Amino acid sequence: MIKTITLLNLLGILLFKAIFLTNVVVTHEAPATMQAGSEVKVTVTVDKGPLSGFAKLQIDLPEGLTATAIETKGASFTFADGKAKFIWMALPSQPQFKVTYTLGATATATGSLPITGKFSYIEDNERKTEDINSTTVTITGGAVAHDASPAPINSTITATNANDLTSAGGGAPISTEAPVAEPSVPPQQGVGGVLGARIITPVTEREMLVEVTIQKADLRGFGKLTETIPAGFTALEKNSAEAIFTTQDRIVKFVWLNLPAAKELKVIYKLRANDQADGNYTINGDFGYLLNDETQRAVIGSTEFAVGPKAFAQQAVATTEPTKQDDATQTTAKGEPSKPTKQTDVVARNDRPKASKPTATKVSGPETGVIYKVQIMAAHREVGSAYFNSQFRYSGDFSIEHHEGWIKYVTGRYGQYREARDQRQNFIAAGHNFRGPFVTAYNNGDRITVQEALMLSNQKWAQ
Repeated sequence: MIKTITLLNLLGILLFKAIFLTNVVVTHEAPATMQAGSEVKVTVTVDKGPLSGFAKLQIDLPEGLTATAIETKGASFTFADGKAKFIWMALPSQPQFKVTYTLGATATATGSLPITGKFSYIEDNERKTEDINSTTVTITGGAVAHDASPAPINSTITATNANDLTSAGGGAPISTEAPVAEPSVPPQQGVGGVLGARIITPVTEREMLVEVTIQKADLRGFGKLTETIPAGFTALEKNSAEAIFTTQDRIVKFVWLNLPAAKELKVIYKLRANDQADGNYTINGDFGYLLNDETQRAVIGSTEFAVGPKAFAQQAVATTEPTKQDDATQTTAKGEPSKPTKQTDVVARNDRPKASKPTATKVSGPETGVIYKVQIMAAHREVGSAYFNSQFRYSGDFSIEHHEGWIKYVTGRYGQYREARDQRQNFIAAGHNFRGPFVTAYNNGDRITVQEALMLSNQKWAQ
C-alpha cells in the first residue's frame, strides 16, 4: 500500500512538472563537414513553449569558424571572440521558432572543430540555462587555403580580439575611396529633461574612444542607446554601465532592462577605422526610454571626427553637447524647473564681420536683468573664428562661456525672448548647420532656464 502511494506521488510530481514547468529544447543543425574557405547556412530551432521575456542563445565557435546572422527573429546579434550571441529583450510569441546564421570556415581552418552552446532564459525570476548538444565540424580541403577565394567576412566583429587595438588585417591596404557624407542631425532634449552628449577622443589616427553621457535624473525602467557608426568601422565595448552591449553592421546598442539608479549614465566604446580611407566621418545616435508607460526619445545628434593625420587636430570640436528645448518646458524628470547654474569667464570674439545680423545692439559692461542669447555650439577645447568660417560659413560675433565643463559658444544679447527665437530661426534658414542652435537665458549673469526667464520678465513663450 505504501509503495502504491509513493508511486502515485511520484507520478503526480512528474505530471506537475510536465504541465507547469517549461521544457526548452534547442536543436542546432550544424554540418558534419565543411570545405576550408566555404560557408554554409545553419538553422537553430528553439522549442520554448509558453516561455516569454529575456533570453540569450550563445553558440561557441573555435578559431577558424565565424558566424554572420541571417534571420534573428527580433534578436540582437553579435559575434566576437568566437561567441555568436542572439539576445532577445522579449522572445517571439510562437511556441517554436527558428534562427539562422552563416557558418564560415576560414581559408586556413583545418581539422575537427567542436561547436558548443547554451540557451539562457528567465523563469520565475530565476536565470536558467539549457546546454546545446555539442557537435564537431571536420574541415576538408586544406590544400586550397591559399587560393583566390576570400575568407568570409563578418558584418560586425570577426576573429579580431576585442581587446586588441592593433590595425585589423595587419598591414592590409587602406581604402582610397572617399568617405560617404552623412546628414547632420542636431541634438534634442527628450521629454522629462533627458539629455545626451557625445565626446570622441582619438587614441591613434585610426582608433578613437567614444564616450556617451546620458543625463536621466531619476528615470528607471527600460532604456536603449543606439549609435549609428560609419560603414566599415568596428565598435568594441569598453564600459557598458550595466547595459547589454550588441553591435551589428553599423548599429551599436546599449540596452538596459532596468536603468541604474544613478542620475547620469556614461558608456564608452572604441571605434576602429579598419581599412577605411582617411577623412571625416560622422556618428549619429539617440536614447530611447519609457516615461509614464510611453516611449520617448532624446536625440544625441551628430558628431564628426577625422581618420588619419587630421584626427588629433579636430579633437577640439569632435563633441556634441545636449540641446535644451527651445521653449518654456525645460524641466527635470520629476517635472520640476531646472536649477540655475553660474555663467563664468565670458570672452568676446569680434574679429570677423557679421554674416547673420542680430537684431539686438551689443552692450558692454556687466549683464543685468533678464537677457537671452543663442548658443551655436559647445566643445571641450577653444576654437576661433577661422573654424566657424570654414565649418559653418559663419563670420559673425560670438562669445565663449565656460559652463559645466563645456566651452559654449553663444551670440547676441536680447531683452525679448522672441528676438532670440527669431535669430535662432535665421541661423537655421541661413544653412549654417550649427550643432543646435537654441535659445539660452540669463538673470544678472547667471544662466537659468528659458522657463524661469519668461516668468521673471513676465514674457510669453513664442513658438
